Amino acid sequence: MHRSSLIEENLNDTVRLLYENAYSGLLVSLFASACIAFSFNKGELLSYNDKLAWWLIMLFVLGIRFLDIRTFLKINKRATQFDLLKFSSGVIITAIVWSSYALYFHTSFEPLEATSIIIILSALGGGSANVLSAHKLTCFAYAFILLFPYALVLIMSSHYYENVLGFLGIGYGSINLLTLNKASAFTQQAIHLKNQNSDLLEKMELRVDARTEEIMHLSNSDSLTQLLNRNAFLNDAKNRIKHYPDPPFALLFIDLDGFKNINDVMGHKVGDNVLKRTAKRISDVCAHNQQKCRWGGDEFLILSDFVCKENTYNFAKEIIDAITQDHPETEHGARVGATIGIALYPEHGKDLDSLILNADMAMYHQKRMNRGQISFFSESLRSELERKRLLSEELLTALANNCFSLVYQPIIDSKTHDIYAIEALIRWQLKGENIPPDEFIPIAEQYGLISKIGFWVLETACRQALTFQQLSPDLSVSINVSVMQLKEIEFAKKVKNILANLNFPAYKLHLEVTESVFANDKHTFLYVVKSLQELGVRISIDDFGTGYSSLSSMLDVGVDIVKVDKSFVQDEDERGLSIVNAVVQMASSLNFNVIAEGVETPLQCKNLTQLGVSHLQGYYFSRPLTSSALIEYINNKKAS
Repeated sequence: MHRSSLIEENLNDTVRLLYENAYSGLLVSLFASACIAFSFNKGELLSYNDKLAWWLIMLFVLGIRFLDIRTFLKINKRATQFDLLKFSSGVIITAIVWSSYALYFHTSFEPLEATSIIIILSALGGGSANVLSAHKLTCFAYAFILLFPYALVLIMSSHYYENVLGFLGIGYGSINLLTLNKASAFTQQAIHLKNQNSDLLEKMELRVDARTEEIMHLSNSDSLTQLLNRNAFLNDAKNRIKHYPDPPFALLFIDLDGFKNINDVMGHKVGDNVLKRTAKRISDVCAHNQQKCRWGGDEFLILSDFVCKENTYNFAKEIIDAITQDHPETEHGARVGATIGIALYPEHGKDLDSLILNADMAMYHQKRMNRGQISFFSESLRSELERKRLLSEELLTALANNCFSLVYQPIIDSKTHDIYAIEALIRWQLKGENIPPDEFIPIAEQYGLISKIGFWVLETACRQALTFQQLSPDLSVSINVSVMQLKEIEFAKKVKNILANLNFPAYKLHLEVTESVFANDKHTFLYVVKSLQELGVRISIDDFGTGYSSLSSMLDVGVDIVKVDKSFVQDEDERGLSIVNAVVQMASSLNFNVIAEGVETPLQCKNLTQLGVSHLQGYYFSRPLTSSALIEYINNKKAS
């Protein structure tokens, strides 16, 4: 719309709005003028006649305005500057008539009438915000003429109460003007915006296709990334399967790695920018006909034609390479990775819901195994995950149903072959099947069940060990502890309570931790370990040599025992024994004991003893035993 046309439309709407709102203003003025003209009559004929004359003048002005308003609205013509001038003149004349009443009759006012006049004039000025806000000059002039002349007269009066009324009038009048300014600006803005869009409305039929496309884009797009949103992607993909059921395709489920850390550390604004640039990078890699979707949060879906697994894998690799580039625009060069799960149609599912579920399943499996890589869904994966789901459900009630039990493997003094300690090992039998610990312990950690299970093992092992110690008083018990348990700041306190309740000596308790604890929250780990050692509990590093630990870490912890992993013990060449020898030499310097695991032959026993390994454990001496079998084993040892 041209500027001149816009001005004309604004004028037309302004005048029409003034006229359409004017009836209520006339009615208020008629009622208020009658009230003040006849409510304060003292019975003086001259005063009564003057007020009657004033009211007739007001009635005349209001009547002329009424006829003008009715004529304008009845004709329904486009407004002009002359119409605005007529209306504004009528309003200003009305204000003058109102003001003249206060000024002319002021000397005869008693306090109550003067107060009433100020209140009525203030109310009329405030009410003009609704009636006259379409035209700022008119409403300002009306409000000013109504109140300010009389307020100034009151301020200059010699009576204190009139001075107070005058200042109140000035104050309220000033507030009125501020309110009118805001109301007028809002109304004019609304009129302006309405007419700015009128050109679009007038030409809607010609532009309906473009407008419809724009609306469809807004309703189908993710507002942050401009990719398809979830609903649009689902509809498009389902239509593809419905109308083109034969051509295969690949569904890629992308989950960003490390994005939560960016949101938490750098803030959501940086996170949103990273998501937008990530979406742009995905779009740059994708072909025009590949459907791309922000599934939610930091997850994306891509539907791509399928030729072969190699092509799809390479395409997914391009996606990961693009996503993992730095974001130099951010203050600290934020960077995210990506893990991708892929499901193929129709091999892995003939409906979209199944494909998304399977791709999601493949992605999370890969994320747990090794982030930043690509995984295709498979039926073996489905079976594996279904088994994990089943085990996780059964684990919830396994403790309550007494499904766990403990077995014990002796740890032998290498020189005397006496029992030095026993390692408590948990067993779980589910519907006749023995579930190995290396299968169900990670699931228990994942679902937050490991703490309850771990404390059950600790309490049960210590209670049963008290029985074993009646036969072998120096016997210690060794218990494996999960990394997740050591993240609990109250872990040492709970161990202390269990030992106190059982009256079990802390120095006969060995807690075994794997080297992976050093890769986690080291500060919390050291605090918990020091608290345990202060109780007298001894700390063992299990599977030493296969993980993260270093000399500096071991010095920080001050470990009491190091258990050399069986892979070094069972190594057929000299390298394994060389590593064991190095650990033994280190033990003599750092004052810790060494236990060699996995001893299965007399030769291994002999070699390890000659190297100076203080304690041995393995099938050569005994397999894990039930509590009753262990008691028999101890008795046999004593007898021999």
